[in-house]
Parts: sequence; C-alpha cells; structure tokens
Amino acid sequence: MKSYQTNNPKETQALAEQLAKLVYPGLVVTLKGDLGAGKTTFTQGLAQALGITSRVKSPTFNILNTYEEGRIPLYHFDAYRLENMGAADQGFEDYLGTDGVTLIEWPQYMADLLPNDRLEMTFTRMVGTDSGRQIAVLGVGQATQIEEDLHG
Repeated sequence: MKSYQTNNPKETQALAEQLAKLVYPGLVVTLKGDLGAGKTTFTQGLAQALGITSRVKSPTFNILNTYEEGRIPLYHFDAYRLENMGAADQGFEDYLGTDGVTLIEWPQYMADLLPNDRLEMTFTRMVGTDSGRQIAVLGVGQATQIEEDLHG
C-alpha cells in the first residue's frame, strides 16, 4: 500500500492527474472516505485529466453519472443511497469492467459487485488542517501494477 499526503484540493487533483495516465478500460477504482474527504475533488481531477469537459459532481441522487467525451469513458458511482437496498439487480454491473474506468464512492454498499481486480483508495482528513488529506492506495489483483507505477 502506498500513501500520499495532499495539502489542498489542487494537490489532490494533481494525484488524480497522475492516475489518469495509468487508467485503462475496465479498471474499477473504489473511493472510501467520510463526507468531505476529497473523493469528488479527486474525481474532478481525474475527469479533467482524461479530457472530460463536463461539470463533474457527485452523483448522490442519480447514483451514477457517465462521462463519455474523454480519452476513455468515466462511470462515476456514488453508492451512499444503496446502504439499505444494496446494489444487486440494479443493472450497475453493466458498467463494471467495460469500456471505461469506473469510480465508486462508498464502495462498501456495492461490495457484492466489486471485481477481484481493482484499485482501492482511502481518503482521510488530516487533523489540524482544513484541506490536508492522507490518501492510501492499494492495488488488488492486476491493479497492483498501478499502485506500483503511481507517483504523487
């Protein structure tokens, strides 16, 4: 597991830009962390680095936002609202491991759909700072190569 410290949203997005150079179609990236931990800020940086010009926001009410104008499609899930109903039989598996990169906020509510190959990222607010974050990155299965190649 690698760990990165970012001191502001710009640095969080710079890490996302580094990841954008390594993502490939079919990659699933899980984003764990409390509300306000930087998950959406990270996603915005990744989307921009992929060439997506649409406004990227957390899909809390839609559960899924798709962005197809970049280098590869981006499927952005916010599974927070699935806590009580689960993700099975909702059709979400149609997006996992396909032609785009899939980012999942609150992945614990889609755990039954997560593939064996994925990149797990955990965002933690640093104590004593408004915008500092600790971001842990763990590659699982084939995604271990991305963990090794990522430089923040």
